[in-house]
Amino acid sequence: MRRIFVVAFVVGSLIAVSIRLYRTHQPSAMAEAYAGSEGVTVWNSTAEVRMPITTLAYGQPVQIDQRSGNMELIETATKIRGWVSADSLLDAAVWRDESQLDGMTKVLPIQARGFTRVPSNLHTRPGRQEPVIAEALAQAPVLLLQRKVVTYGGAKSAESGAEQNENAEDWWLVRAQLRNVGEVSGWVLGRFVDLDLPSPLAGYQSSEDMKIVSWYEISRAVDASGGTKPEYLVAGTRDGDGRPCDFTLLRVYTWSDSRQRYETAFVEGGVCGNLPVQVTPARMPGGDAYFRFQNKDAGRAEMREYKMQLTTVRRIDRGGPGEGSRR
Repeated sequence: MRRIFVVAFVVGSLIAVSIRLYRTHQPSAMAEAYAGSEGVTVWNSTAEVRMPITTLAYGQPVQIDQRSGNMELIETATKIRGWVSADSLLDAAVWRDESQLDGMTKVLPIQARGFTRVPSNLHTRPGRQEPVIAEALAQAPVLLLQRKVVTYGGAKSAESGAEQNENAEDWWLVRAQLRNVGEVSGWVLGRFVDLDLPSPLAGYQSSEDMKIVSWYEISRAVDASGGTKPEYLVAGTRDGDGRPCDFTLLRVYTWSDSRQRYETAFVEGGVCGNLPVQVTPARMPGGDAYFRFQNKDAGRAEMREYKMQLTTVRRIDRGGPGEGSRR
């Protein structure tokens, strides 16, 4: 009896091992994937001593035929077969999300320009646990297009009913310029990005104790040399604003040729604006310019529109207060 038990145990163990090996190495249904970086190496085997067959370009489609550990047997459209690291491929769903983001970011207005402070993952959606499309190295140029705040947990305030949570993260939808790849769209953690501010705006950010969120060249002024100087619309926040807004203040900085410096031509605070700000710049120096954005006021959303004529900025949507403050 004991002998029968031992034999059954050994046979059962062999069957279990065989099933595990079969599941690990069996050919699976062909699945579509895409090269997740430039220069993905395709190898002739999974052995330690192996030969490279070719390399894949970023986004090149392949079919996955088999998996062994962290390696996948793939076949290209030209029928080249070989092994690649599973980590170097994007599955079809992630690539589809990337393609949708790419189409979206091509038509969204640019809110700011910057660069990555550290190596930063680009995600399909805002959130650390969302799938990664690619990694941007430090100092990669980025165009900032849309902002979202992601919160984790939290409790509602008894007074306002609003979500109260210190575990909130800013995320930006960007178009990043990646080395050897080109432009790739994705969501990046906001604190990993520094804004590349024009020199006059960097000074104003410091002197006015504000954090610039976005800026736009809204017009140009002719200087004494006959050239032109850019004039800027700025949206920003201040520490302690404490409201769920993309920005809470607006500034317009214009060039004074007589004083040879930038001056604050328009100030508005107390807004609760959502990005993007849609700007129609002046077609010629001193021409009319326009900008508009969605503002939250007493729990309802309204579209505000403004007109800039020379150094005067006036709200022009119905119900607007007329001319904005200047100094």
